[in-house]
Amino acid sequence: MTAEAEARGRILAAARRLFFAHGFGRVTMDEIASELAMSKKTLYRHFASKEELCEAVIDATFIAIDAELAAVLDDTSLGFEDKLERFMRIVAAGYEEARGPLLTDLQRDAPSLWTRVDQWRSKVVHTRSRALFSAGKRAGVFRPDVPEDFVVRIVINNVQNILRPDVLAALGMSFPEAFAHCKALLLDGIRARPHPSRSL
Repeated sequence: MTAEAEARGRILAAARRLFFAHGFGRVTMDEIASELAMSKKTLYRHFASKEELCEAVIDATFIAIDAELAAVLDDTSLGFEDKLERFMRIVAAGYEEARGPLLTDLQRDAPSLWTRVDQWRSKVVHTRSRALFSAGKRAGVFRPDVPEDFVVRIVINNVQNILRPDVLAALGMSFPEAFAHCKALLLDGIRARPHPSRSL
């Protein structure tokens, strides 16, 4: 890794920590430079503005999530239900991290950056989820009449509204326990069933 690439990586890591902890509006380039013990001149040589830096943080975050999801989908050693569990864990972790002030700030004060988040979310989470359920259909796990986009929205709704630490605490459940219930309800509803034998 070159010195330039290493410096860029350090900047992205520090900015990511600060943005996710405090939001976009309450973090300044001065604070990021101070966190890194780096001159502002050096920081601005890599990123011309806070908006450009935040955009790079968003891109790097979703690229990492996409790589994790792709690895799960491509892992031929996993059965479908194991893939589903790992997939939902990765998405749940991403949503949990994003529940802090950063996305609230972007949605309210930085519409262009919020649009980028939305584009990435659609590209990564929705596209990979559709790929997962399409594979399930081809394998005969799911009923062919259930629309993939409908299932994707159910899964994302489960992740956003149930598989969160605060909700799990209120339910008195661990992630594996809650996931088992979500999985049972989801798969029982869309799992392909053998056709009943006809009486002669």
